[in-house]
Amino acid sequence: MKNIIKKITLIIAIFTLAISCTETEDNFEALTSKLDLNAASKYYVQFTNAAQTSETGVALTGDLVEIETTVAVTLMGAPKNEDISVDFALDPSSTLSSDMFTLSANSITIPAGETSGSVDFSTIAENMPVGETVNFILNLDAGENNSPNSNGTVLNYTLKRIEFCPLTNGSVDFEGSWSVTTDVNTGSTGNPAWFTEVNFTTVANGTDKLDVSGLGESFIAGFWGEPVVSGGTFTMDIAPNGVVTIPRQYIYTTTYSGTNYDYEIEGTGTWTNCGDKPTLTIAYDIYYPGASEGLAQTYASYLNGPSLGGTFTLN
Repeated sequence: MKNIIKKITLIIAIFTLAISCTETEDNFEALTSKLDLNAASKYYVQFTNAAQTSETGVALTGDLVEIETTVAVTLMGAPKNEDISVDFALDPSSTLSSDMFTLSANSITIPAGETSGSVDFSTIAENMPVGETVNFILNLDAGENNSPNSNGTVLNYTLKRIEFCPLTNGSVDFEGSWSVTTDVNTGSTGNPAWFTEVNFTTVANGTDKLDVSGLGESFIAGFWGEPVVSGGTFTMDIAPNGVVTIPRQYIYTTTYSGTNYDYEIEGTGTWTNCGDKPTLTIAYDIYYPGASEGLAQTYASYLNGPSLGGTFTLN
């Protein structure tokens, strides 16, 4: 009986192994589009990553940052004994024209024994349309060794030059009074009366700072129930690349039941200077001195989110 069980077990194990091998082969064929990679004289070339989406950036100096990436190709099959030449050509349907980018080479050679190669790609942002999405469409040509799957021989990168309008006079461009347009947590203006934040004002402090007065006072008095008795002004940093920073600092002193309390502010945000009026988008919180968690974060369920602030427009 034991010998019969052993034989049956062995037969089952062999059958299971055969099924497992078959499944592995089928899966590999699916992944390689059922290419015959074992053919001694046959190989296929295709783009490694035929799709990307990217936007230009802005440096701390305010200058545009180019989109830089690589265009890579892969040999589908075992390494070959000879060099493999691959040519690239801009597709006529490409909306990124030849004056809007540089390619380090229009062809590459995959050396014998290797399975991949690449060229460097970079935009020329000043020649790209502002705020529009364009497509960089490139064709691969390895002759009869092109991948039989056309998706592997056509590259399509979706690219955009962001709309960025630098400041003319530094932080002076942001002097004045500001009104809230959208709340940072709800994305609307349907805030309760205590969260109107319509009366904060700014004064330039040098070329890259603003002295801000009134921000957060409606919150501390309306929601927290402590009117401001002193302070109320803090300094915000304005970077040339559209970034706003509120370093951790004292903001105001309040009173409650005859006792005074000090508070601090910290936050981040962005600015825009395109269109009729500049905007500030700020997310911040109010803290007890030295506390790691702010009031908005602590009471996020009441405030629909862990921050105060929103998008504000210069009046």
